[in-house]
Amino acid sequence: MRIDDPYDIVLVVIERTVKHFVEHLRVIKMLSKEIQEKINTSMGNEYLLQMFNLSEILIYYLDAINSNKGVLNKLTTWVEKKNVGDEDYLYDLTIEMDQAARQTEIYSQVFTGLMDARGSIVNNNMNNLIKRLTIINIIFLPLNLIAGIGGMSEYSMMTQHWGWPIAYGIFSISMVAIGFITYKVLNKIEGHSSIKKRK
Repeated sequence: MRIDDPYDIVLVVIERTVKHFVEHLRVIKMLSKEIQEKINTSMGNEYLLQMFNLSEILIYYLDAINSNKGVLNKLTTWVEKKNVGDEDYLYDLTIEMDQAARQTEIYSQVFTGLMDARGSIVNNNMNNLIKRLTIINIIFLPLNLIAGIGGMSEYSMMTQHWGWPIAYGIFSISMVAIGFITYKVLNKIEGHSSIKKRK
């Protein structure tokens, strides 16, 4: 476009602003994809906060684009009154601005939904971790109980007729067996509960 007067400068600035917004929206979309992949395996809030920041940026972008749309509408009214002859160019700019505004609104809505969904994923990851830790605790609970009740001195007294390598070998094997049986029982209980949930 040729620049003959200050009005043309305003149009060029608005056009470049629209293109700038569209480029930034592309970058935001790429960033959101990277953050989503990291959230899928994360158990912290760090990436959710980054997604929240992107969502907040989109709100500011939408506000700025709507302000530019207001300026374009005023310019269009002025051009129609003055018969400058740039109605088609202004119409094209208005269409681009509307598309950028719609794209920003869609991204903002998608981000809001994704943040809720990703928050649920993070909670689910945390629940799975706590579940594993609980299983480990339950497996070691009877072992601690047996070791606490028997104690090393009582066990040595009960097995004084055997050599200590045999006695402590039997003790270790029995502890491993109890831990394994506890683990199998927990898996069976978990399998039954998951089948009931499906029904």
